[in-house]
Amino acid sequence: MSKLFGRTVLAATFLVALMASSAEAAKPVINEHANFTSDPYADGWCGIDGTSVDRVVAHYLEAASGASIASLNVTTLFTATASGKSIEIRQTGARKASAPVDNGDGTVSVVFTNSGQSPGIKLPNGPPIVLSVGLVEFLVTFDAATGDFISFEVVREKGQRSPGCDAIVAALT
Repeated sequence: MSKLFGRTVLAATFLVALMASSAEAAKPVINEHANFTSDPYADGWCGIDGTSVDRVVAHYLEAASGASIASLNVTTLFTATASGKSIEIRQTGARKASAPVDNGDGTVSVVFTNSGQSPGIKLPNGPPIVLSVGLVEFLVTFDAATGDFISFEVVREKGQRSPGCDAIVAALT
């Protein structure tokens, strides 16, 4: 299910999360709300090609250190090209990100923590077919000069993680 973690990385990178939690923490330097629907884009789930559209509602706070927290609700509608069948992917919860750490080798790393539903997959107007809830923490590394994504490593995982590709393929074919 690394595709699911990859999507979490993308969502977290888009609206990253973790702000200092001490009482002395300064006011956020960024405090924004987002509410939008994306244009359709080419996508794929479990080897099935199709098109997705995202509906995003979020609140994002960032401290001067670069640490941030986002309250996120993303619903993606994926439609398979071959069958025309769809699944709904939903991610909700808090996305936290530490301040960037200079690794001394031209890269920076950020610890991302995702708590909540990440993701739940269901049939439109139907029952859930995959449900992942709980906490996932991972280390993401970026090129310090360009900001390009280099890698991510899952470092901690708690909660329910149901297998997904078999159910997803069955729903889309």
